[in-house]
Amino acid sequence: MIRSIENNLQELSRIIGPISDHLYTKKSKYLFGSSIGQHIRHILEMYEVLLSGYHSGKFSFENRKRNQTLEENVKEMLNTIESISAEINKKDKELICVLHDHANQQQELKTTYFRELLYCFEHGIHHQALIKVALKEFEWENIPENFGVAPSTVKFRLACVQ
Repeated sequence: MIRSIENNLQELSRIIGPISDHLYTKKSKYLFGSSIGQHIRHILEMYEVLLSGYHSGKFSFENRKRNQTLEENVKEMLNTIESISAEINKKDKELICVLHDHANQQQELKTTYFRELLYCFEHGIHHQALIKVALKEFEWENIPENFGVAPSTVKFRLACVQ
């Protein structure tokens, strides 16, 4: 799984790395005014939150930085991907995910590092599908066919072709 995540992050660097900061921050009419950079920031901050809580054993996806520079600067995205990739290969262990319910009561859920890595990976792919919509809207070339498609869907499609 870690190798798949590393490959996915490398693919993100290859696809988004060449675009300009202008295109990275351009608002998409099909994504209700959000930008590629906003989706990238969201994807990467999920990983950062998980990694920052690894040693303490506790994390909360509700407490993301919402780093404006990451949202606006392609170079910052590339540096962040490199940093996450360098840190992601850790042993599985139990963690606590902290969240607040509709009444703002704190809840603590038992989970594991690998379970949450999988969540970040699959959640990221969902946002990559949205990024793909914006790239097509902006007439960006060289978008891989399977960018933004879950690995299980890719496998299913391949099985159907045979």
